[in-house]
Amino acid sequence: MESLLRFRETLLHFRDPENGYRDMVRKNGQEGPGPLKIEARKELLTKLLALQDESGLPVISEEELHWIQTFWNSARNPDDGTGVVNIIFQQKGDAMPDRKDEAELREIEERVATEKEISIETLRRLVSKVEEYGESHRAVGLPDELLQILQDDLRERQLEKEQTNA
Repeated sequence: MESLLRFRETLLHFRDPENGYRDMVRKNGQEGPGPLKIEARKELLTKLLALQDESGLPVISEEELHWIQTFWNSARNPDDGTGVVNIIFQQKGDAMPDRKDEAELREIEERVATEKEISIETLRRLVSKVEEYGESHRAVGLPDELLQILQDDLRERQLEKEQTNA
C-alpha cells in the first residue's frame, strides 16, 4: 500500500501548476492551469505501469490503455499515436494489442488531411475528440471542442506563416 500512497503523492505533485507539468492554456483556450502536458502524461503512465508490476495489483486495464491513447491523440499538442504502445514495449518488452490496422488508418488519415488542408495532428485530434464523445453517448460541448481544435490549428498555421515571413 505504501507504493500506492507514493503514487498518490506523485499525482499531487504533477497537478500543481508550479511544477511545470501542466499546460497553461485550458481546454477552452483561456489562460490558466490546463491539462497535463503529453510529456507529463507519459511519465505518469510509465510510473503507473511500474507500480502495477511492483504491487502485482491490476491498476489499469488494456481497454483503459487504449482510451488513454485516444485522449492523448486529442490533446492540444497531440501524441503521435504510438505513445502508449512505446511505453508498454519499453517497460514490458511486449507489444500492446492493436485495435485497428494502423498502416491503413495512417494512409487514410494522410489522404483526408491533405484533401481538407489541415495538419494530420489536427485531424487526429478531431477524430479522437469525436470518439471520446461517442463513447459517452452525449454530444453536449462537442461542437465547441471541435471548434477549439480548429482554432488551435489556425493559430499554429498563422504562427508558422509569420515565422517563415520573418
